[in-house]
Amino acid sequence: MNKKVTNNTLHLYTLGSGAVGVKNVLFGSWLLVYFNQILGLEPLLASYALAIALVFDAISDPLVGAWSDRFRSKWGRRHPFVYLSIIPFGLCAYYLYSTPSDNSQSALFIKLLVTAILLRTLFTFYETPRAAIGPELITDYERRNTLSGYGVLYGNMGLGIMSYIMLAYFLVETETFSGPRAFLNPDAYPKFGLLACFLIIVFGFISAYSTHKHIPDMVKPEPKPFKFSQFWKEIFESLSNRNWLILFIGGIILALNVGIFSSLDTYFSIYFWQWTPEEIKLFPIIIALPVVLAGFFAAPLAKGKSKKNFAIGLFLLNLIIEPMPLWLRLLDPYVPIQLFPENGTDALWWLIILFLCVGYFLRTAGWILVISMVFDVVEDGQLKTGRRDEGLYLSANGFIQKIISGLGVVIVGILLEIVGFDVKNPTVLEMQQPIYRLAYFQAILSPLLSLASISCIFFYNISKSSHEEALGTLGIEKD
Repeated sequence: MNKKVTNNTLHLYTLGSGAVGVKNVLFGSWLLVYFNQILGLEPLLASYALAIALVFDAISDPLVGAWSDRFRSKWGRRHPFVYLSIIPFGLCAYYLYSTPSDNSQSALFIKLLVTAILLRTLFTFYETPRAAIGPELITDYERRNTLSGYGVLYGNMGLGIMSYIMLAYFLVETETFSGPRAFLNPDAYPKFGLLACFLIIVFGFISAYSTHKHIPDMVKPEPKPFKFSQFWKEIFESLSNRNWLILFIGGIILALNVGIFSSLDTYFSIYFWQWTPEEIKLFPIIIALPVVLAGFFAAPLAKGKSKKNFAIGLFLLNLIIEPMPLWLRLLDPYVPIQLFPENGTDALWWLIILFLCVGYFLRTAGWILVISMVFDVVEDGQLKTGRRDEGLYLSANGFIQKIISGLGVVIVGILLEIVGFDVKNPTVLEMQQPIYRLAYFQAILSPLLSLASISCIFFYNISKSSHEEALGTLGIEKD
């Protein structure tokens, strides 16, 4: 591969991760609030719909990844998938939050089920081939940290833009929807869907077009007749890679934790901390700062160090920092002194911001290194199978992203049903008992999931020296 990928190209290419962040917001923070609290869909039915959609995901991700690895065209292996999926992907995002004509339980269930399946499938056709372009362009062990950092940076940028505009401009207080109940203003959500559609299309086309000039330099698979049995054999052979399996399982557990946390975030904002949209509209902007810092500085900080060990250290620190506000508030009734400020105080606002900023930096920097570790599995797998399966290996990244906004949301939907969130347009007072039940669940489960994820990552064994040895054996020059 006789190319030089500039930093400008890397920025434009990884801007496509912004669409991933937009999709995560669509399925994470607001979906259950919209369908459950506003439209009135029972949380258990919402969970069933999202669980079925996730099953389709589990099947489609490796298939699309393997297909793009073997695809041949004048536009290369990956780009046709990305170009063709961008606009339908954006339109589905808009339809998800469009105002339904029928608010019956069956109609809402069908709308959520069909749209979720379509949206997730289109996301697979977009993100799995797009993500696979990265490790094909960048082969250097250290520079892959930069590639991963930019991707996480722009993914969070897409998330932050969506969240800020929603809080600052769409969730407008009215006489009917004032205070924390402004989150339940139904007029905000179709606008939210339209914004998502626009951002997905813009981010997607910029990302695909920025790397179009590199298509002639990229890997071209050898033409060979398709055999279904051989196709499946190669998929299972590649996915049996030990290091890939370790990262895949650890990533799923980590994503599940993030997914539960983000799906509950709006519920906690309304009923636990009792914020108004106006009070927290700056949160996405302020939180963007540690994310940007992590995106730019994770690679320099980790230079010369073991990716695995550095990531584990960051995740262990985050395990303590991130749930601390919840722990302190829940312990308050049981100790003689006040551990955490009361709702509505300036002190609460500043402390929450402080914990969020530190937690986001640690989690983001750790995740950047994990993604970079997945990139390094490509050459490890090539040594063992003779094939470069970027698409197949990176399909895991797409699936893990869907766990954030898929399985996490499914679990939360079941929990909402159990604890009593089955009331349409409830008051804050009515939901005090249910929200505290959720808080105790979150305070216990989050650290346990973090420890499980860290334990998996511990067994990863690709180092800088072993990766460079693999490049030498394969005759691949470092970018």
